[in-house]
Amino acid sequence: MTRRTIDLPETFHLNFDYTVVYSDINASSHLAADRIMPITLEAQFKFIKSLGYTDATVFEDAGLIMVHSETQYMSESFHDDELSVDMAIETLEGKQMVFGFLIKNKRTGKETARLRSTLLFFDYETQKVINAPENFTKKVNETYGTQF
Repeated sequence: MTRRTIDLPETFHLNFDYTVVYSDINASSHLAADRIMPITLEAQFKFIKSLGYTDATVFEDAGLIMVHSETQYMSESFHDDELSVDMAIETLEGKQMVFGFLIKNKRTGKETARLRSTLLFFDYETQKVINAPENFTKKVNETYGTQF
């Protein structure tokens, strides 16, 4: 099997620290693979809130649904390790938004994981995928200095 590499942009738009807690640990005593996605979902929540929205589920009459994600695991992290989580908005066009994530272990200086997720804007009332709301794109551009 060919190992897939996730290339990330040079610029990230959001950063926060995360402490590995006991419930993140698996039977091998390190950060479990299935805990990486919830850490990135927390970054996504912080991103939405940074735009001034109080509800990260539905805003501007749209919600976000994840349609694809991929993770590249790089190294172990352990209980009480401090992780630095960087998030980049890679694409915001049409009906989709793509996030790239880099998680680094602050104790070791090593990359823990890279992740990319693709989300679609969704109207829960009509049950249809919709274009990104104009006001949302405007807020992203104003807040993060992007040109989407």
